[in-house]
Amino acid sequence: MQTLRADTDGAIERLCRGRRAHGASPATLRALRSDLADLGGYLDRAGVELVDCDPTTLRRWHARLVTFGLAPATVARRLSSVRALYADLHRRGEIDVDPTLVLVGPRRGRRLPEPVARRDCSTLLDDGSWAEGPTGLRDRAVLELLYGCGLRAQEACDLDRASIEWSARRARVIGKGDRERIVPLGAPALAVLEDWLQRGRDALGPLDDALFVSVRGRRLSTSDIRRILQRRSRVTGVAARSPHALRHSYATHLLEGGAGLREIQQLLGHASAATTQIYAHVAVPHLMKAHSERHPRG
Repeated sequence: MQTLRADTDGAIERLCRGRRAHGASPATLRALRSDLADLGGYLDRAGVELVDCDPTTLRRWHARLVTFGLAPATVARRLSSVRALYADLHRRGEIDVDPTLVLVGPRRGRRLPEPVARRDCSTLLDDGSWAEGPTGLRDRAVLELLYGCGLRAQEACDLDRASIEWSARRARVIGKGDRERIVPLGAPALAVLEDWLQRGRDALGPLDDALFVSVRGRRLSTSDIRRILQRRSRVTGVAARSPHALRHSYATHLLEGGAGLREIQQLLGHASAATTQIYAHVAVPHLMKAHSERHPRG
C-alpha cells in the first residue's frame, strides 16, 4: 500500500513542479495537490495503482464526490485536476489510454459577481469609526486597496514596501501566474498608505519587506484580510460577503463610469478578456439607462 501511495505522490509532485515552472500560483498548486490527494487516498484504499486505474474506478470516485454533496464548482475543479494528472501520464508514455476521457463534469450555472453599492463602499471606507492605533490604520489601508485598486486579497498580502512607487502614484502588483501589472493609486489610497507607513507599520513588527503585517509581525494572510472585512462590515452595517466583492465593485463602478472592458482587463490583471466581459452583464441596468438617455435612437 505504501508503494502505491508513494508512486501517486511522486506523479502529483512532478505535475506540480511543471505547473510551477509555467507560473502557477501557490494557491493554485495547493488546490491541485488537495484535489489529487483525494484521488490518491481513494486509489490507495482500493489497492489500485495510479497507472492501472480504469474508467470504472474513476466513475466510482466521481460518484463518491457527488454523494458527499460537494458543490458543482468543487467537483468540476477536482475533475480538472485529475484530467491534468492523467494527461501528463499519457504524454510521458506511462499509460496507453487516458481513463478520464469518459468523465463528464457537472453543469455549472453562470454566477454573476455581486458588487457592493457605491454608497456602501463609501460608508465602508470613509465612516470615521476605525479602531485606534496601528491596526486601524492598517485595516483602512488594506480595504482601500481592495476597492480603490481592485486588488485580490492575495495580491494585497504579497505587496512589499517597495511595491509602492510614490512619485508615479502607482503600485507594482504580482497577480496570478506571477504576472506583474501596474495599478494607479488614487489620492485616498496614497493618503491612507502614507498614514499607515508613518504611524502604524513599524509598531507591528520588524519584517522589513512586507507592506502589511499582523499584530505578531508576520505578513498578512488572506484569512486575516477576510476577518478585517468582517469586522468592518459589523461596525458599519455594510454587507460585503468577501474581499473579492470589493474587487467586483471596483470593476463594476469603473464600467459604470465609462471605462472600457479592455482597460478594466488590464487593471484587474485578467489574462483573458472573456473573464472581464462578465462585468458587462453586471452593469446591464446602467448601460440600458445610458443608452436610453444618450443615444439618438435610445
